[in-house]
Amino acid sequence: MMKVYIIATEPSGDYLGSYLIKELKKKKIKSIEGIGGELMKKEGFSSWVPIEKFNTIGLIEVLIRIPKFYKIFKNVENIIKKNPPDLLITIDSPSFSYRLVKKLQILRKKVKMIHYVAPTVWAWKKYRAKIFAKLYDKLFILFKFEKKFFVEHELETHWVGHQIFFKKPKVKNKKIISFLPGSREIEIKKNLKKMKNILDDIICEYPDFKFYILGFNHHKKIINKILQNLNVTIITNHDLKQKIMMQSSLALAASGSVTLELSKYQTPMVVVYDTNYLTRILIKIFVKVKFCSLINIFYNKEVIPEFIFEKFTYRLVIDEMRSLLNNERLRKRQIKYMDDFSKKMLNNENPSKLFVNHINYK
Repeated sequence: MMKVYIIATEPSGDYLGSYLIKELKKKKIKSIEGIGGELMKKEGFSSWVPIEKFNTIGLIEVLIRIPKFYKIFKNVENIIKKNPPDLLITIDSPSFSYRLVKKLQILRKKVKMIHYVAPTVWAWKKYRAKIFAKLYDKLFILFKFEKKFFVEHELETHWVGHQIFFKKPKVKNKKIISFLPGSREIEIKKNLKKMKNILDDIICEYPDFKFYILGFNHHKKIINKILQNLNVTIITNHDLKQKIMMQSSLALAASGSVTLELSKYQTPMVVVYDTNYLTRILIKIFVKVKFCSLINIFYNKEVIPEFIFEKFTYRLVIDEMRSLLNNERLRKRQIKYMDDFSKKMLNNENPSKLFVNHINYK
């Protein structure tokens, strides 16, 4: 019987991890534990550290929290070294994942080490492909085009597709506009403050619509503080958020994996993003892609309108939202690309099933 540790420190990793656990439980597994969120816990997973402890992004935020991160990091490292698993799976969060696995190389003969979700070496820090090849036994990727970056370094790499696009639902739009400010505290503070100005006016312009903020329970206080009793409903339940995204006529979303979910539901959207000034500069210097949304990166053109950093202004964004609400041709164009994108993101089977079928359980 195999003992498995899974390390997922972000909501997107928690989502992927929950489906992995469902499939792993069908195999000869003794126990599954590590780090994960509410979705993984629903599958019977035991988390050593609350996933909210990793709630940060950007250079400034990381520097501020280095002492806390170091303490958590050493704690996780020690747990694994004292009681090694048969299989260690790290999901996404490449900076944390590879640093942890680097410290665990002493266990390499006993522990199989697998990473799920390739680091975005095609966007920046291409050298990470070589690092991952040295540290891991296998890599499972979401996007087919990523494979070439890792096989050249002789890392066994498998394309499984993206779990988000498995089992596509029937979509029925209603008079709903959803706002998705991000999954981390700094994102919410930056993005939601700008979104609020747009909300103030668009609520008045479209009185027959319902308006929702889709977030996480541990961010509710921050969201309420920024909104200041604005007539909008905050949704934090995962299943209900999925339903709202599916039914929305339009979404204003912070760049991230949520844009993939909206693509799956064929919900027209406008993508925005902002962060602190120093992180902005570093991104502009080091990131080598023209777009931030994966669907735009995939087609190498702006299929989904993006307003990033200084372009994230009230006037530009609200005008684009009005266009998408009132212009059926623009809506259909987005939906056409979303449908095509969704089909190309799958490898014909359940990605989690493909993943677990590549593992030796002896």
